[in-house]
Amino acid sequence: MKISSRTTYAAAVLFWLVVWQIAATVVNRGLLIPIPTPLSTAAALGQIMTDPVSLAAAGLSVIRILAGFLCALVLGTLLAALCVRFKAVHVLTAPLLQLIRTIPVASFTILLYLWVSRGRIPSTISFFTVLPIIWANVESGLRSVDRELLEMARVFGMPGGRILKEILLPGIRPFMAAAVSGGIGFAWKSGVAAEVICRTQHSLGDLLWAGKSSVDYDKVFAVTLLIVLLSILVQKGTEHLFPKGGRG
Repeated sequence: MKISSRTTYAAAVLFWLVVWQIAATVVNRGLLIPIPTPLSTAAALGQIMTDPVSLAAAGLSVIRILAGFLCALVLGTLLAALCVRFKAVHVLTAPLLQLIRTIPVASFTILLYLWVSRGRIPSTISFFTVLPIIWANVESGLRSVDRELLEMARVFGMPGGRILKEILLPGIRPFMAAAVSGGIGFAWKSGVAAEVICRTQHSLGDLLWAGKSSVDYDKVFAVTLLIVLLSILVQKGTEHLFPKGGRG
């Protein structure tokens, strides 16, 4: 009997949950503040999922992070096209791209705090974190397109819209899919980190801070688990919108 990959993965997850439960039970005997167990974390997650205020905070975090991600997707694609079309744009923007890549999220968040309202910082951080990923990948995809094929299409009078649909988009699709898949993960990590650093109200980061301040580590673990689950759901959604293989 062949065991499916999903069954194997579920068994591995169950194994580590059992290890977590046993380890926490043993270690907690000598701790003043106990380590959350899978059961206590699940109970705290259940409280969050039934609390309208917490659900609204989670929803606002999703909106903020996705807003920054989508803006980076649009602008990064546009900048990549300009860099491929005009060499001067590529030369002038290369230092800027490198700078954005190397600035730590914590430093960027503190700098933005001087000029951007607290509620907009997570979106802005997500935007700047994802922008270089989209930009570089799409530019690489455009440069990998067969130039001779493009020239032949123009010689035979193929319309620009058809060239885009039949040659350019299939050529950059794997690069775009990789950028989106990796970028959404970075958007989540940086966006939530920015929420924690700048204490954005009505956010997942604020829920984490509240749990830490009240020494409610069951809540901290539960919010962290919720962040992971939301990240997986959003990433799966983007993978359907930007499949790595095939057409359409």
